[in-house]
Amino acid sequence: MGLSYTIDCRACGAHTEYRTTICRSRSLEATTIADHIDTECAIRCPVCRARLNKSRADFLSQVSIVIEA
Repeated sequence: MGLSYTIDCRACGAHTEYRTTICRSRSLEATTIADHIDTECAIRCPVCRARLNKSRADFLSQVSIVIEA
């Protein structure tokens, strides 16, 4: 089982893709992850370091999350 996410930064236009593995015993949904976006601690673009999570809506417009079976 894997977790893929793509960042499309509005500030610099960079398109960055990530893929990680997660524990199979844990049931996750992309919407569940999106519901728990922390806006206090900055999540930044890996290219220009612009903050991606000023708000939940701002984060969701720049980051797409896919759970792979």
